[in-house]
Amino acid sequence: MKKCLVISGQYRTFDITWRNIKNFIDLNELDVYAHLWSIDENEIKNVKDRLNPVKILTEYYPEHQKYFDDMETRIKSKNPKNLIGNDNLSGAASMHYSRKKAFDLVNKCDYDVVVYCRYDININQNFYFETVNNVITPEENSYALISDIFSVMPMSMADSYFLFDEYESLQSSDWESEFIEWLRNVKKYPERDILTHIHNRYCPHLMLMRNILKNGHSFEISNLPVSIQR
Repeated sequence: MKKCLVISGQYRTFDITWRNIKNFIDLNELDVYAHLWSIDENEIKNVKDRLNPVKILTEYYPEHQKYFDDMETRIKSKNPKNLIGNDNLSGAASMHYSRKKAFDLVNKCDYDVVVYCRYDININQNFYFETVNNVITPEENSYALISDIFSVMPMSMADSYFLFDEYESLQSSDWESEFIEWLRNVKKYPERDILTHIHNRYCPHLMLMRNILKNGHSFEISNLPVSIQR
């Protein structure tokens, strides 16, 4: 079984997390594909030297800021909500853009399983995996829904996770009735919370869950030993 790791986002606490990420890569014999929001020569060199990616793409975030901000404006125009909380549509778009750019570097037919990781993920205890039948995400940052900070998945389901091409459409459109019924009857999600998310939130976790189910794929939350290193 051939496996790869897709890593993306900002450099953040990578100077702390990289050793555990590298140990995980080595244990599972993962090829690495990376996107990094940075043009800092030292950060780029560190990622290359420490993770030895097969391919890496680096970009300067400020050059893309308007693109993501304009996307947020269009989403709020098409699907206006009385917002509560701080759902950062532009920031979430940039996150999904980065992970999709890294995923696009992968020759999909070469791998059976793909892992997604951020640069600021601390793998608290190294672990080995083989067969993967679902999109598996950690309990960390799942909010009893689904987590988007780390995942292990079959390559056949990966398009549901690396969803940037569908991001604007998903956040601009109403939930499908089938998804609402699934939340009620299968997930047993409280009706009050369903209504809050429909009218007052652009929740990234429910968006990811919705897209996975919309594509006929399955997911599970597992006690994976990972956390965000602040």
